[in-house]
Parts: sequence; structure tokens; C-alpha cells
Amino acid sequence: MAKRKIGAGRASRGLGAFRDHEMDWVFKRTLTYMSEKAAEIGDCLYAVRSIDEKDPESWIETWAQLGARVERQAQESMNSGDRISAREGFLRASNYYRTAEYGCTPSHPRFHELWEKSVAAFRYACPLFDPPVEIVEISFEGCLLPGYFWQPDKTGETRPTLMAVGGNDSSGEEIFLSTGPGAVRRGYNYFTFEYPGHRGAVHLNPDCVKRPDFEIPFAAALDFLQQLPGVDERIALAGFSFGGYVVSRVAIHEPRIKALIPDSPIIDLPGLVTGGFFAPLIQGVPRGLLDRILAIKLRRAPMVRALLEYSLWTWGFSSFSEELESEAFNACDIREDLHRITCPTLVLVGEDEGEIMIHQVQEFTEGVGSQEKEMHILSMAEDGSEDHCQLDNIARAQQVMFPWLDRVFDHSHTHA
Repeated sequence: MAKRKIGAGRASRGLGAFRDHEMDWVFKRTLTYMSEKAAEIGDCLYAVRSIDEKDPESWIETWAQLGARVERQAQESMNSGDRISAREGFLRASNYYRTAEYGCTPSHPRFHELWEKSVAAFRYACPLFDPPVEIVEISFEGCLLPGYFWQPDKTGETRPTLMAVGGNDSSGEEIFLSTGPGAVRRGYNYFTFEYPGHRGAVHLNPDCVKRPDFEIPFAAALDFLQQLPGVDERIALAGFSFGGYVVSRVAIHEPRIKALIPDSPIIDLPGLVTGGFFAPLIQGVPRGLLDRILAIKLRRAPMVRALLEYSLWTWGFSSFSEELESEAFNACDIREDLHRITCPTLVLVGEDEGEIMIHQVQEFTEGVGSQEKEMHILSMAEDGSEDHCQLDNIARAQQVMFPWLDRVFDHSHTHA
């Protein structure tokens, strides 16, 4: 196995397109959505060949220009009446704008603009699906939490619903691409929303930051979901990356969740952050010097710097030291309450997500009170996937997830 680099928790082996591990991994992440017509090899290879890895602005500008070119072509298809090509083009543009924004710190002048462009391109595509994807908003404590609802058809037939949410650095549009089409093709309703601290929620309202009691905004989202046509009591909740912590916390408190799919479940967020994701940056650094040393180290890793500063922004923190000392951050530990999760539970994790993640996944699986529970550690040899949230093979993840969910809900489907 290759030596794990900065950004532990990602698979240690990348594509080799960039020397920087995080940059290479984000490029692979962009390619992931080819299966849903939201990326193409030629586009992405052009971007890679145009980027100067030593210039962080080159990453942002290249992906932004690619997004603009593909969006323009999508609009030309729309004007000529080619709705399918338009839809696919808008999805690709949305993904490329998202990739550009990923390289921005929150203080970057294009940070908010690129997020807006990514969302707008995706929403241009929404009415071009059959049936159309519905754009929704949930009012919560003075904030608007954006989301999407999609059904296999408009007959009003009641069906089970997959409610899926992202993690620390995904967007609502990305999580839709990773799970929405797969759910609807299998005859499920699909619902996603951006909870406080998720990318779209904080862009819309910078005070709508992460909190330890996620069951409260999720109760509002479930109230909203249950009023939508075709939704019955069969609600499955899936969460990815940090979302694996969020949905596990929600399932402890929320009896309306009838099936739980954390990918991967996190039971001790402070332990994972300090011992896993950012451990290579902070191990052995005195707490009093932490922020100063981090700033020096991250000069050589601008993509990780953007990720860290973005993560702090979603909590409302100004420094990593402030995060580590925060009561809200340190409250994100649910190991003592795992027995209160009693619904059927499917646990997914990639083999190369690191020892700390694997240990937390195993402790979670042993600790939940569910009578029906399964754990899948996906490997490259057996599954063609070893990466975080199966971003190297979402088709294989769905091949595990949906048959399990079909059994739990006694659901059969004829959609393709």
C-alpha cells in the first residue's frame, strides 16, 4: 500500500495526474460522476494538462473556464431544442464549477461566485429530467435549507424514500449525482437537503453553521418530506463522510428513520480529525504553536489549506485551535448512545480509509442496538473500490446498498 499523505482518510493511491495527493484525489472525485453524464474524459484531461500545479489560481481558473465553456454549449443545445444534450451539459458545467470552487478558500474573491454558478447550472438541468427534479427549500430558524426532491413518476403512488445527505465538503448537487439517479432508477423517491453547516446552507447564510444537535434541523426536514406526495413511512437515511456522523446522530433521536446507511459512520469526530484526516499536519506540534505551524506547512499544500479553511468556515471558527477547543466540536461523540439506534442499519467503508476510520466503523457496528445490521468493508480486489465513500466506484456501492434496502422495505421495482 502506498504511503498515506496529507489528507488521511482518502485512499492512499491516486490516479497520478498530480503530485499533490489532495489535488489528485479531487480530480478523481470530479471524474466519479461520468456515470451520470456529469463529467467526460476529454474535458477533464484538457483541464489536467492546462493546470500548473505550482499555481493554485491555475486550478481555479482552468476548471472555471471549462465550466463556462460547457455551460455555453449546453445553452446552445437548449436553444436548438436538444434537451438531452442540454441537460448533460449543464450537469457537467455544474460539476466543473464545483471543482473550481473546491480550490478556493472562503476569502477567495471567486468562492461564492463559483458556488452560485455550480448551483445555477444544476438547476438549469432540473426541469430537463423526466420527470423534472423539484427544487425545494426548508425554512429553519431563520435560514433557508436548499434541497431536491425527485420521483420515478408523477402518478402519486406511494413508495419508499431514500433521504441522502452529504458531509463536510460536498455540495447538495454533488450528493444528488452520487445517489439520486440510482435511487429513482430503482423506484425510490429521492430527497436531499443541505443541513446547517453544509455547503449550500452556509453560502446562503454564513451564520447557518454546523452544530452538535443535528436531529433538530432534521426533524424540520422530515416534517417537510412527509408532506410531499408519494412519501410513506418507509424513509431510509443515508449520510456520506461527515454525513455518516450526522445521520447516525439523527437516528439516535428520530424514530421516523426506518433504515440507516452511514458511509462511513463516525462516532468520535474529534478523534477522527486529530488522529486521521489532519494527523500528518498536527502530530507533535505544541497546541500553542498549532495555527502558526499549520500556516507554514499549508503553503506547500494549497488544496488542503482550502479544505481546512472551508471546514473552519462551516463551523464558524477562525482557527484550527478554536475548533479543537470548541464545546460544539468536542460534543460530536456518540459512542455512548449507539445502543439507541434500533432500525435496520447498513454500514459501508472503504478498505483504504485508514485504521482510525475502520476502527470507528467496527465499534459503531458492534455498538448499535439494531437487530438487523450489516457491515461491508469494500476492497479494490473484491469490489473495485477502496476509497472514501466509494468515490472510486459508486455503482458498486449502490449494488450493495439498494438490494439491502429492497429487502428491508420489501420493495420491488421495474424502473430502469
